[in-house]
Amino acid sequence: MTIACETGVLFACFNREGLADILPHRGAALRTIDGVFFDHNAPGSILGFKQVMPDEAEMDGHFPSQPTYPGYAQDEFACLTAAALILYSIKGQGANPHVVQKTARYKKQVSPGDRLTATIRLDGRKSRFYLFSGEIRNQHDEIVAHYEKIVGAL
Repeated sequence: MTIACETGVLFACFNREGLADILPHRGAALRTIDGVFFDHNAPGSILGFKQVMPDEAEMDGHFPSQPTYPGYAQDEFACLTAAALILYSIKGQGANPHVVQKTARYKKQVSPGDRLTATIRLDGRKSRFYLFSGEIRNQHDEIVAHYEKIVGAL
């Protein structure tokens, strides 16, 4: 497993290459996330990181005079962060997590240059379904997207 940094039981960080070792996603989907941070003192939550670049494919055609990072790309970022939490926590090599339902509210526009942090919390589990909530914040600590519910399945 390629790990960007790991220090015993305190925390683990995965960059995009490290995430490729635990997530089944590749290509454009994996480019919607730069890395994650697990704090072993808070096992039911995870932080995801994303730097929005002006040349990203998701920006193409989304308001050329005022480029906007679209909601579906923000959703992919939040959902990949949740998937990383599932797979890292259960060591589910070979598992294929996918989202079956989500409820999102977009609060602020995301533009090129914004640094996003997704805080995702595992709220519960029922059989093969995982229930999450969370939010995405920008570099000013403003909520740009709020997720009341993300339901993931293995």
